[in-house]
Amino acid sequence: MTSRQIPAMPPPPGMHSNFVDPPDQLNQNIAFHTVCLTVVTLSVAVRLYTRMRITKASLGMDDYFCVLSYALSVAFSGLMIKTYTLGIGRHMWDTPLTWFLEARKFFVFAEWVYIALTCVIKLTFLFFYYRIFSSQTITRYAIYFGFFFVVCSHIPLFFATIFHCSPVARSWDPTLKGYCKSKYALPYTSGILSSATDLYILLLPMQSLWSLSLKVDRKLKLMGIFGLGIFACAASLIRLGKTPAYYSNKDATRGISDMAIWAVIEINVGILCASATLLPAFFDRHWPKAINSSIVRFWAHTRSRKSSSATLTKIESPPSDAASGQSDVHVWAANASAESGADSGFPKALHGTNASKDFDDEKSFTRY
Repeated sequence: MTSRQIPAMPPPPGMHSNFVDPPDQLNQNIAFHTVCLTVVTLSVAVRLYTRMRITKASLGMDDYFCVLSYALSVAFSGLMIKTYTLGIGRHMWDTPLTWFLEARKFFVFAEWVYIALTCVIKLTFLFFYYRIFSSQTITRYAIYFGFFFVVCSHIPLFFATIFHCSPVARSWDPTLKGYCKSKYALPYTSGILSSATDLYILLLPMQSLWSLSLKVDRKLKLMGIFGLGIFACAASLIRLGKTPAYYSNKDATRGISDMAIWAVIEINVGILCASATLLPAFFDRHWPKAINSSIVRFWAHTRSRKSSSATLTKIESPPSDAASGQSDVHVWAANASAESGADSGFPKALHGTNASKDFDDEKSFTRY
């Protein structure tokens, strides 16, 4: 029996190893990564387009870190897809031992990228908050604390993960002489830190947004945009909750595949949420035009010239913002050129020393 015919684990009683056409999750996992990367690619592209072409604002650290997080996400997916081609997603007894050892190596590399990636995503949010809320003393210091906590927790965790085993190669090849530290400590530490920092970053801007002199429904719309990060928090908590089951599962190739799915959801939702803060400006520029054009074409083909003309008049002459119920979050980033001296797309109250001063001008939502 050659090394390629030795299974990574003996099959359960009554079952046999299948190296020819075993059940696996290769196609569905690759499809899932492809969909996630496609959505994230579009969101980052829209973010950069909106920043440079619509709001006419200069790129900031939050934009650069968003692009870096996207690049790391591509690297993470590439490494995970490589593991799927080497048997991750199959049962252990259907995976050749040589494949499994090679897959473990790429999975360990993916773990390193994952830790760096989660750190960069969190810094993207913090740089964005600093760009907007730095004029508020309390919020600014809360952002400083966030920077300190994220960096000082993730850097040690990154190196602890790399040097978890001695030699390092023993992380993926247990046949090497050496030792590894407790296999439970790092995953639980990583999961707890990730969930805690996700929650902190999610809640950080809420007080500043709530203090605005806007109607409650308008505040809630803004908080909803910032609160999209709750989905990343949920994915992080689910991944943490599945950690015990993963380490108690002897069928490691299936366990790795299941855990990786939640990691992919967590990081890509994080990037998507970081870009979502600029989506209102993009839709304000492009979405209404597309809707109006569709309505015009529909009425032109189904009504007489007279009724079509009346309909077009209504479409082309909409009521005032107050009457039409135009969304605040659209106005948020709509008039960059009108506020050339502004630093952000948030109410002017955020730029002064007193965030609670009167603010009723929705047109001050610019640039972001």
